[in-house]
Amino acid sequence: MFAPWRDGEVAVKKNKPTKKRSTVKPKPIATDVLIWKPPLLSLGDYLSYLLPRLSSKRAMPKWPPDVFGACMCVLTKCGGYNKGLSNWPPAGTMAKNWAKSITNLAKDWRVNYLAGTVPSQLEEWWKELLAYWDTELESIADHRKACQLLLGLCAAADDACQGVGIPLDQNIRLTPNEERFYNYADLMLSRECCGSTLGLELHPLNARILPKMHTPQNGLTSRSLSHHIALCTATDIKARWILTPVNQISQESINVLIIPWPVDIMPSQFSESSPLPSEMRNMPDKFGFFTVHSNNDAKDVVRHIEDVYAKAIHRLGSVDWIVLPEAALSPADFEAVQKAFEDKNCVIISGIGHQSTKTARGENRIAIDIPLMETLSQRKHHRWKLDFPQIRQYGLGGRLNPKKQWWEHIDLENRELLFFSLRPWMVMSILICEDLARPDPVGDLVRAVGPNLVLALLMDGPQLKERWGARYATTLADDPGCSVLTVTSTGMSKLSQPASGISRSRVIALWKDALTGGPVEIELEPGADAVVLSLSVRYQEEWSADGRSDGGATGYTLISGIHPITKGIK
Repeated sequence: MFAPWRDGEVAVKKNKPTKKRSTVKPKPIATDVLIWKPPLLSLGDYLSYLLPRLSSKRAMPKWPPDVFGACMCVLTKCGGYNKGLSNWPPAGTMAKNWAKSITNLAKDWRVNYLAGTVPSQLEEWWKELLAYWDTELESIADHRKACQLLLGLCAAADDACQGVGIPLDQNIRLTPNEERFYNYADLMLSRECCGSTLGLELHPLNARILPKMHTPQNGLTSRSLSHHIALCTATDIKARWILTPVNQISQESINVLIIPWPVDIMPSQFSESSPLPSEMRNMPDKFGFFTVHSNNDAKDVVRHIEDVYAKAIHRLGSVDWIVLPEAALSPADFEAVQKAFEDKNCVIISGIGHQSTKTARGENRIAIDIPLMETLSQRKHHRWKLDFPQIRQYGLGGRLNPKKQWWEHIDLENRELLFFSLRPWMVMSILICEDLARPDPVGDLVRAVGPNLVLALLMDGPQLKERWGARYATTLADDPGCSVLTVTSTGMSKLSQPASGISRSRVIALWKDALTGGPVEIELEPGADAVVLSLSVRYQEEWSADGRSDGGATGYTLISGIHPITKGIK
């Protein structure tokens, strides 16, 4: 074998003459070609990149989320939180009551922010941090003092933002300045130009700061360092924080009506879709697009939902949400349902699907109708890929060539993830099928915020404990502590046939939370058309890695009742 990097003779084949090696010594290769070092990036360079104003004026930012974002970015880049926490709390007069001191500093900051003042202790920490201005960013982790200053500033900024972005408990009395602080934060979260962020000086492409609902209680990452606000660095997806009207926050529990529509889905609804002229021009023939068309009649859909809703009201007295799976309704169906329920004080969440055409991709999105608000929409972030095992599972071999891999023909532009602030104890995000399984781009964003409830609308088979949905739901329940509800349709569940054993097509939903054990399969009773889940809250104490308690204020969403609904029973 010819191995030019080895010393000694070069192996050659027999019966062939060998060439003499050249006696001319090669020119030495410049060492700067072989060993390249990146230019020095100092702490000051990085802070000035995050907060350009610092290049000329190094005063501490006045707005707490800006301080949090800048310091947390540094800690994350250099990994300095491990160094800082290795000897904690920091030595000094505050060490004994460090957490209490941080709480007092934070309240002082929150109350006096609008007057333009920052607690003197925090300004002193900032000045001490700037002594490391010319220190290489990578080596900040070698300086325990610098890491502890960063951790202290992050902690104070985090505590100052306690309660931002969520409806505050009506029993809590605020000073006029605190009320203005929270109103200002809400105003920043409502911006639409660049997506929601609490950052004032921080550009969201560098660091997006959002409210936070859960602090991971396992492991140690930068997400373990805050209770109330989160650093989100993903730039390929926007986040929108939706503040709901006051009348949506009055109840201590929620009745969720799950309607697994459509009842039947046939293989004939799946078909090949021709690429647009601009698509797949360099892809091999083994790839193709597919689309799914609806067999719904709008009148039948509305009648079915109205009947099931009436039976649920009769049985439980109230229904707060109606939830339908991925692609359950067409845009026209959803408009008809909206019109039928316009006088009901009920949130409607549904998957919306529309088949592709020769001139346009199809759509797969979520529509959310909240009383007193305009209808909101969120698109799916990943296409469904049908391969041979799935084609066999759903019996689609007569419609789609099993030798090919088929991609859902939908539009993936303008990626956005919505967070709904619905109760003091509940912030919810909604995912569509593959979005639950893929860590990018939504996974890191969900883990950073830690919403109390993740609702996943699926076009999938039965929601069994051993299937993929339960696996990914468990991951989010473990870290950061979300409760997860997956929902599919009866039609897709029946269409799915196991390779062996009995089909359990009546299992149309699955629940997983962080407190009550393993996944819970939600199965329709024989003859039942829907199911109502009663959701309530249990408050638990969470701790940050720097030793601060949230005072038992974190809400865990739990199931407190499961009720089958049959529209034919009087």
